[in-house]
Amino acid sequence: MTIGMPLIEIAFEQLSTSLISRSERGIAVIIVRDDTVGARTYIEYADITALSADEALYTTTNYQYITDIFGYALNKVVVINIGDAGAIGDGLLTVIRNVSEGWITIADGTNADFNTLASWIKTQELLKKSYKAVTYKAVTTDCRHIVNFYNDKVTFVDTDGRGEVTGEKYTPTLIGILASCNILRGSTYYICSNLKHVEEVADRDIALQAGHFILFNDGSDVRIALGINSMTTTNGTTLTEDMKFIDIIEAMDLINDDISNVFKNTYLGNYKNKYDNQVLFISAVNGYLASIADDDVLDGEYANVASISVAKQRAAWVSSGKTEASSWTDAVVKKTAFKRSIFLSGDIKVLGSMENLNFDISLF
Repeated sequence: MTIGMPLIEIAFEQLSTSLISRSERGIAVIIVRDDTVGARTYIEYADITALSADEALYTTTNYQYITDIFGYALNKVVVINIGDAGAIGDGLLTVIRNVSEGWITIADGTNADFNTLASWIKTQELLKKSYKAVTYKAVTTDCRHIVNFYNDKVTFVDTDGRGEVTGEKYTPTLIGILASCNILRGSTYYICSNLKHVEEVADRDIALQAGHFILFNDGSDVRIALGINSMTTTNGTTLTEDMKFIDIIEAMDLINDDISNVFKNTYLGNYKNKYDNQVLFISAVNGYLASIADDDVLDGEYANVASISVAKQRAAWVSSGKTEASSWTDAVVKKTAFKRSIFLSGDIKVLGSMENLNFDISLF
């Protein structure tokens, strides 16, 4: 057995007595460049009133961007200031030190800034982190945790005073919208209430198929066309068509974070690895899955259960040299915990939002 750090890995695959509490969601993180006197590197705001008290700490433009985020109901807005000459990488290090998850963007980001953010998000995804980002026309995305905004221009409502601006200036509003939607609802057809008009892409379907996040004009409203991320590559199991949708990834991240955290903080190192203790953890997980099914994160009509993975546990014993494990009954395998490892499997159904309507009506 290779010695190393404890490994916590929860993999989602889609097939052709300690209670777990839900973690805080709905966090928006904006990186700004601001050398205003008194500006601080890191500030958290729970509401716009607290932000208003700090208006003097920001340029007018940056203050507007942060205010844009607060146009939507969310738990927290984090402002990371890297100064006029700061590097995006420095801001992202501050994110790692202070925030465990959230929607991230860059105020007035350049192409290079958004490409840096996209690369960082892809690295964090490999590390099983739940950070998500809104980038603007980033070059290399194809990622479940990156939303790549693509409209060239947006026009703010007349009362706003900004008029028509280039698309990257709308990313702060988008992290506000997506953080407020979180696991509660999808963002498809969400009305962007601070916009009067948007310059549409040439072909909506082609843009969506390329993993571009776009807005469109719907009468007097501007709406989000489809609540998708930038992932375009699928493999049918760990990367599926369903995972292109933001609300599915939000639910997966919630489950991953909550179960990982309760294992790390309550079970890891505190309990001996035996069947009875594994059952305690499984009971906690199943209670948690039932609770989020009650909140429509999972489908309450589905089983949504976790259990010991007999196949993986048997294979672990066989590969360790205990060849007789291949003929053990399933019951024996379950009760024979493998060294320091727990092998679980789960079967859940994540609820997506209503989006497509097929309605046949007969006329007499």
